Parts: sequence; C-alpha cells; structure tokens
Amino acid sequence: MDQQQWQDFLGNEGAIWEGGRAHFPLTSREDPQSLHLLDLGPSGAISISGPDSQKFLQGQLTCDLINLPDGHSTLGAHCNPKGRMISAFSALKLSQGEFVFRLPRNLAPIAQQALAKYAVFFKTELRDISDETHWLGLQGRNVAERAATLLGVEPPSVGGVIPFDFDGERGMLQSVNELQLAILIPSSKAQQLWQTLSPQCEATGYDHWQVRQIEAGIPQVDAATTEMFIPQMTNLHLLGGVSFKKGCYTGQEVIARMQFRGAAKRRLYRASCAAGDLPQPGMEIYADGAQSIGNLVEACRSEEGIQLLAVLTIAKVAAGETLRLKDGRTLEIEELPYDADADPLA
Repeated sequence: MDQQQWQDFLGNEGAIWEGGRAHFPLTSREDPQSLHLLDLGPSGAISISGPDSQKFLQGQLTCDLINLPDGHSTLGAHCNPKGRMISAFSALKLSQGEFVFRLPRNLAPIAQQALAKYAVFFKTELRDISDETHWLGLQGRNVAERAATLLGVEPPSVGGVIPFDFDGERGMLQSVNELQLAILIPSSKAQQLWQTLSPQCEATGYDHWQVRQIEAGIPQVDAATTEMFIPQMTNLHLLGGVSFKKGCYTGQEVIARMQFRGAAKRRLYRASCAAGDLPQPGMEIYADGAQSIGNLVEACRSEEGIQLLAVLTIAKVAAGETLRLKDGRTLEIEELPYDADADPLA
C-alpha cells in the first residue's frame, strides 16, 4: 500500500489530512478511559542489520548500545565531527545484529546516507525502510497491557521492544512511555492492523501523539534542523540519549568538552503560544531585541493553542524577556517534567 492508498483508506475512516498528518476532529484526548489509535505516518524507519551492526553503531552514536539489553530501546543521536546532530531517533535493539531507528520520515534518508559513509568497513547493512513499513500508535492509560491483549503478546515494559506475528508478517511493539506505544508493521499489513485495532480504540490525530512527546520534553530533529543543534542544547543528555562513559564516537570530543566545561549557552524549553499558522522547525525566535535568541525544534496544535519545544538562550529566558515568534505571537514558557539544570554526571 503506497502513501496515497493509505491516505484514501484513512479518509474513508474519517481522517482529514493536513501536510501528511491525519486528524480525527471528533475525538476527545482527555477521556481517561479511551485507548487512542493514531497514524504515525510522519515517522519513518531505518533498519541496521548484520554481524557488525552494534560495533559499528557504538562508534557513531551518542547512546550506549553495548549496555542496552536486547529487546529494549533508547534515545540517541548521530552527530557530525563538530558535535551537531545530523539525526536524533529512538533506537530499537532487537539483538546485537539488528536495530531499527524510529525518526521523522523526512529525516530518514539524510540519516541513512550520513551513517552509510562510515559503514564501509563493517559487516552491516543500512536501509531506509520508511516506504515498506508503517508506524501506528496506541495511546492511553495501561497502554502496554491493553495492546498486549489486543495483539496476543506479552506486555512490554517501558522502553521494551517486542516482535510479534501478524498474519504471517513480523511486527514490532515499542513501549515509548507509560502512555504511548509505537507499532511497526509492513505497509502491506497496515490497513489490516488498523481494522483489527480500531473497533476497540478511538481514532485520534497525530497531533495528540506529538503533544504528549512535547509535554515529556523529548526533542525531535527533522530535515529542517539537521546539523543545527549539539545534543545538550536539546536536553538529550538528560533523557538517556548521551553516554559520557562509552568512549569515542563521531562528535564526542565537542560534546564532552561542552559537558565538562559547562559551556552550554542554550537549552531546550517547552512553551506555548496562541493558535494560528503552525510554526515550522528551525524558525527563529526573538526576545526584546532584534537578534534571534534561538530556534523552534517542533510544534503541534492542541486544544489550548500551539505547543512547542525550542532551543533558546538561557540568559535571555532567565532575564524574563518577552519571547516571540517571527509573526509576533508571544511565547509562554511551560514546565518540563525533568530538571533541565541537572548534571547527568553527578
């Protein structure tokens, strides 16, 4: 099933499409009893397989894959030699020889090509499988247990990854957090899986998934922001996505120097603004002066307006200056669920 066929199918299920995102406007995100089914079509996937896969990735990524057990996942990034993130992702480890990255679809080819430059001396194969697979999401209370019941598998623990059989094809469940579960399925089976799950779920727009990610302070790099941020600017080091003990990897010297010298002048903030046009990743953000003090990382619509994450100059936010988008909308800083000033080395 290609993308147009998928959009036609979900359109018949009540979806309204906007920029590749499916919206189901009659849903109620706040119903605590609802199990929501979401199309994660804006997400793509990269497959890394072969006997040298873990060894290869360990020398490239910010995260520690050697100490990550099989059947688990972690946030991570691949950086250029200057420490800027080419890509950021959730890395699913099936075994030492098989990994899958979940990341924005428009970033997948960039990420695959960047990693491939370093893979020539390893027995590993990197493939952008975004077109041959599809991500669905389940969201709600007790999501892992409820998904396990629907699919006939053991419920994964938070961060866990479980392969499962669906009509003769292999799928994967990833417990993203206590409320969200991502499902990777071959594209040819996506419609069938949706029809299997939908009678027990409420179809919900992609923005509802992204709101939860923004509330959790989890950054997303896409094609517009590739090579823009050092990991500490996005708080990735506070989310388990950067190891300071694993040894060398591309960009490690710059990242370690910033951490040990406390040189970060910008970090990730959660904010909100009034409804209107959806601001795009990379958009510059201003304070009282005319000079940009940071960039938008991601944004989505919510019942309260626009929710967003942005990398901003710490001193400007601390000074209480008025923050605004280029179109003049002011930003209201919101709380993150973790201590953004914490020292991961303490």
